Amino acid sequence: MRPPVRYLRTLAAITLGFACSTVCRAVEFPAKPLEDFKSEDFRTRETAQAGLLEWSRKNPGIAMERLFILSQSADDPEVRERCLAVLRELIGDQYLKEGEGYIGIRMQDETATLPDDPKPRSVIRILQVVQDSPAHLAGLKVNDLITGLDDRIWRDGAASQFFMQTVREFKPASHITLSILRDGKAMDVKVKLARRPLFADNPFLDGSQVDLEAAEKAAKEAYFRRWMDARKARE
Repeated sequence: MRPPVRYLRTLAAITLGFACSTVCRAVEFPAKPLEDFKSEDFRTRETAQAGLLEWSRKNPGIAMERLFILSQSADDPEVRERCLAVLRELIGDQYLKEGEGYIGIRMQDETATLPDDPKPRSVIRILQVVQDSPAHLAGLKVNDLITGLDDRIWRDGAASQFFMQTVREFKPASHITLSILRDGKAMDVKVKLARRPLFADNPFLDGSQVDLEAAEKAAKEAYFRRWMDARKARE
């Protein structure tokens, strides 16, 4: 006789809860950095903070909650300050993973006939590669022809519009594969997308050049404040 569905669901929930509690007990927040934060030696405190950040990035779910609590309630002000600094880095990591995808090129539309495709195809010529952008880090070059993105190609219309729309639909840190034609040679280039920066849509403000670095910093700080406010509201 088969057990009722409700019984199976209850059993699954109990099993999942037991597994989660086992994992949580297995991964414990490290105590040594907290002790080292109280050291009189500045280098010891700095090393402890770097080590705690490294551990926290491997265990962000556990770390963010614990760091928030310590940043608000630890007796030692040095512990509060350094836990808040590590938490800020984790929230910054989260900020960079949200938003739209970004590749970092300036481009123009062209039509080309490829060696393995007799039908004309809409392609994209790269006119500029933004320094330190995902495109730059992936090795894309000026005059490369983008002939496809993953399994997508373009026959009609402006390929650049479809291309940028698709890129923006990806989350930051997503990986895409571009089909490239460089000096007549076909190749695939893998690109890890970044978070679409503010200047990509708003390069000017009131006719003058925006301090882009300051604008990005302000946006990141606003994200941090929203996260902190939302967490405090749960208290």
